[in-house]
Amino acid sequence: MADRDESERVADLARLIARDPESLTDDELVRLISTWGDLRRSAPERLGQAIAVLYRRDRLSWPEIGRRTGVPAMTAHDWARRYLPTGEDEAR
Repeated sequence: MADRDESERVADLARLIARDPESLTDDELVRLISTWGDLRRSAPERLGQAIAVLYRRDRLSWPEIGRRTGVPAMTAHDWARRYLPTGEDEAR
């Protein structure tokens, strides 16, 4: 349920961001700012999890993940480390 709520909030945020801020109501602006802040706080955890899944799934090296995502390899590694089994992050 929480993932669904977050997915809906992300979709709402995407719709709001796509519009000219001048065309948004006060309530829409408040929702955009609030949602953006909430998602920004959860982003490091979610990104770390996503990078860890990519690393495990495709068996990509850290440099390759960096090239494909634009996130520096060491940063990607640092974000993902806590979501990888001990020692798995050192194999490649």
